[in-house]
Amino acid sequence: MLISLIFMMDFDLTARFLYAPVPGMSELTEIFLLYMTFLGTAWLFREDGHVIVDIVLANLIPRAKRVFAYVNYLLIAVTALVLTCFGFLTTWDNFQRGVSNPTILETPIAIIIVIIPIGALVLLLEVMIKAWKLYRGAEV
Repeated sequence: MLISLIFMMDFDLTARFLYAPVPGMSELTEIFLLYMTFLGTAWLFREDGHVIVDIVLANLIPRAKRVFAYVNYLLIAVTALVLTCFGFLTTWDNFQRGVSNPTILETPIAIIIVIIPIGALVLLLEVMIKAWKLYRGAEV
């Protein structure tokens, strides 16, 4: 998806200089960016690839680190659960009503936003797995 996004943006930029922008290319770029974000969220969480400011955590005892980890997992899980529930409800509502994006491609909104609850659900599952591993004795 990232490689196709790069080619689409290069092609669109070149077309803008030579003649005119490609119709719908900006919309596809926006959709791809949304999909890449929500498809990669759980993986990034699993790999601990997110930014962490650990100046406080570095000086805590292991038990306090575990408590902070559980609180962190709880906050992420609640956020992911809210995104999952409301995302599915919103996607279903837009699907039933046949709402489309008012652009040249007229992409159905449900197809665009369905990735939000899917990505949030996968993130929620990943948080539950990490919390279980922490409960079973994994290092923080």
